[in-house]
Amino acid sequence: MAQVIIRAHAADNLKNLIKVAVENQLRVINFGIAKTKRKLGELEKESGMDSKYFYEEFQKGKLGDDFKFIRWAGEYETLERLQNDCNELQGVELCS
Repeated sequence: MAQVIIRAHAADNLKNLIKVAVENQLRVINFGIAKTKRKLGELEKESGMDSKYFYEEFQKGKLGDDFKFIRWAGEYETLERLQNDCNELQGVELCS
């Protein structure tokens, strides 16, 4: 577990400010996750292929380099990054 120490001269409200910032960032990330999932759902419906299966085949070079596939792979990678960021922020513990 990583640990970040922040020292401030006036720490009275600092913990609350950091808590609010983390909560706001989680809202932004969750919005991004929802939006990305919608985009992936559209691509899956359009092609009749699950995103995970698509991504595995795309990474193996079996689907070519059509712009649609490149965009789909980018959306899939974006979702993974957003979910990782969300998991990390949800595990944040603010100590006194």
